[in-house]
Amino acid sequence: MGDSGQPLRSALVTGAAGFLGLQLCRLLQKDGIRVRAVDRVGVDFLTATDVPWDDFIQADLTDPESFPGLCDGIDTVFHLAAKTHATGASARDLADYEALNVVLTGRLLGQATKTGVKRFLFTSSVKVLGEGQYEPQTESDPARPESAYGRTKLEAENRVRASGLDITILRMPLIYGPGVKGNLENMIRAIARRRFPPLPDTGNRRSLVDARDVVRALKHCAEHPAAAGRTYLVTDGRWYSTFALAACIRDALDLPQPSWTIPDFLFRGAAAVGEGVVKLGLPVVFDQSVYHKLLGSACYNSLAIEQELGFSPHYQLEQSLPEMVKGILD
Repeated sequence: MGDSGQPLRSALVTGAAGFLGLQLCRLLQKDGIRVRAVDRVGVDFLTATDVPWDDFIQADLTDPESFPGLCDGIDTVFHLAAKTHATGASARDLADYEALNVVLTGRLLGQATKTGVKRFLFTSSVKVLGEGQYEPQTESDPARPESAYGRTKLEAENRVRASGLDITILRMPLIYGPGVKGNLENMIRAIARRRFPPLPDTGNRRSLVDARDVVRALKHCAEHPAAAGRTYLVTDGRWYSTFALAACIRDALDLPQPSWTIPDFLFRGAAAVGEGVVKLGLPVVFDQSVYHKLLGSACYNSLAIEQELGFSPHYQLEQSLPEMVKGILD
């Protein structure tokens, strides 16, 4: 391991044009840190006064030719770029997971090592622990990924740990906050259009975290000497049922709560039927995996980062929802 705990003066952020990347770049720049940003997509959506970095490189980092000089003059790398959302199980999907989550990470580590980068922060996922459960999982639980995303994130984690750099790995659950995309955005839109089913209160427990706390945690770990070599879960410190999450969204939308709910046994029955159809090799829209995403648990304990580094979240869902809703529906 090299030196750690030194002042953060210059940073490379991959995936800089994304949901997390933009917020991290803004936080770093606000604190006077020189930021070199890289992303495979352009940033035409930003105004000239809203550029949160000193240099921006548009490049496909899976191309080895993109790497020469990328880490020159950089003391800290924040590696956020990844293929995150499952779109299927085709050979192309699996190849993309491998290229974007594993090969890209390995090449970036090689460049960081050659140029003397002092700290390497890697954003991973709770999916390396599996698909989640009711009892809260911790950093000490064994990695048992079930999806291509989880498996490639774990492989990338292992490469990061073997690099010889001062590293910190942060594993995140579902991330919310202003500008959120993906499943949570779709849920908010469906509830706003009154097309979301009145789910039962199954008492499931899901961990979430605000994007602003994720980027705070990344910067905190980059500057804290005790974070070197460690892996941390980051959550907002609470557990939410899907029923409670939907209720919070309705409150933020100023919509009434439903007077009835669909019984859980109907969802379980539909999932069982779906599993039977899957065994016949036919496509389905609802099976056990979909049931788990909707009404199952994925609960995590993030006390380690608080106890070891003194980090605690600032945001919780209720205070973030009004701004989220406004950004999605305006």
